[in-house]
Amino acid sequence: MYGPTGAGVAEHLDFEAHQATAKSGSTVKGSAMDRIDIITGTLGKAYGVVGGYIAGSTDLVDMIRSYAPGFIFTTSLPPANVSGAQASIAYQKSYMGDRRLQHLNTRALKQKFDSLDIPVVPGPSHIVPVLVGDAGLAKAASDMLLTDHGIYVQSINYPTVAVGEERLRITPTPGHTVEQMDHLVGAITSVFDTLGIKRRADWVKEGGRAGVGATASKEAERMAPVWTDKQIGLVDGTAPKTLSSTKGDRAIVDLKALAEAQRRFDNTLGKAGFNPVQTAVEHARNAELARNVLSHGLQVPTYLSAQA
Repeated sequence: MYGPTGAGVAEHLDFEAHQATAKSGSTVKGSAMDRIDIITGTLGKAYGVVGGYIAGSTDLVDMIRSYAPGFIFTTSLPPANVSGAQASIAYQKSYMGDRRLQHLNTRALKQKFDSLDIPVVPGPSHIVPVLVGDAGLAKAASDMLLTDHGIYVQSINYPTVAVGEERLRITPTPGHTVEQMDHLVGAITSVFDTLGIKRRADWVKEGGRAGVGATASKEAERMAPVWTDKQIGLVDGTAPKTLSSTKGDRAIVDLKALAEAQRRFDNTLGKAGFNPVQTAVEHARNAELARNVLSHGLQVPTYLSAQA
């Protein structure tokens, strides 16, 4: 979700330098990634599989492999999972559009909450923590969102957060549409009204909580997002657009990145009979659309749009 090739926050700290060496894979000397001893990551969220990884020097990884009980008593991942992880990583390394769109959607959602005085704990990441401030209310809000509005949002209570800082943890994705986000905002507003949950103005009167309402000025609370306007494509006009179901928008699948993902998958499991790139092209309704794959993009199944 961060960095020009999706390698994480450490890569993002030296965004331009890593972007310049993305194709060669060369180490950026003196960068945060070069200086950090060990980097950990999960394969179970953005990459859509299971498992996790560590990256570090040969000696450090060897030591952990030999002494970490959590690793020693764990079985190996099945080849299909490993292949899926490699394919997902290869795709995200080659295509930055998903990361950009996720963070654009995060900005948009925070702005919608802000306009309705819904309290959001300040932070620079893709997470949108809506402050509730009471464990019982947070659980009730989570339940009501699911039963009354068909939205699953997890409530976060002690010991994950301090007592009195309970919240609803929301994470927008690149696949969420304008209409879905509007539905969420309307649902949260309705739940806040029904349960009498405090708005930001109420926290200001109480002196603030969890970084919300410590000052009457909203600007003083705001934190600069990790992704800058330039990195996200707002400066040069290359930023992706939030999907709209009313306009019939479809999630983008980058064909070059897909081909690289397929190559990595085939390297592990052997060549598969199913070729996703070929299948995408075959969905063109006529020869003219097929030719447009190389320059403008191609409409594929109802939920996808391919681009070269």
